[in-house]
Amino acid sequence: MEIRPLRVLTTLLLVTMGVPAGASAAACLVTPEELRAATGREFIAGQEGKAADGSALCTYAEVAAPTRKLALNVIASRGKAAYESRVRLLSMGKKEIGLKGVGDAAYFNGTAAGVLSGDKLITLSNVRRASAPEIAPERIVTLLQAALGRAAK
Repeated sequence: MEIRPLRVLTTLLLVTMGVPAGASAAACLVTPEELRAATGREFIAGQEGKAADGSALCTYAEVAAPTRKLALNVIASRGKAAYESRVRLLSMGKKEIGLKGVGDAAYFNGTAAGVLSGDKLITLSNVRRASAPEIAPERIVTLLQAALGRAAK
């Protein structure tokens, strides 16, 4: 069997960086303007791909520091189990992280957020750096509502 270096390299890049946007479900559910309103930081348009588990992923690079990225992940099935696991992990020994007013259940721990609707889970990672000013939970509720509204369409 002949191993073709270009094919191996292409496969490796797809696995590590994600598949092209056309091959994934729509995961860029919020706009850079909505992210700015929620976080106070400027972002470029999202880049779609797939997470390691195959779920839809969208990354938004920060304008001021392009290597810093906010990630939006859409888990279309098995969301309830993933939600419960995340909440358990993120709330260990900390204050209440539950959010009201969006989806069937939602959380925000200061740096990560998520909303569950049926068995679909939408998560946001790297919403805020630990050294940055806190973000009001109401802003995150508005952001999650926008994402959930677009995911339902």
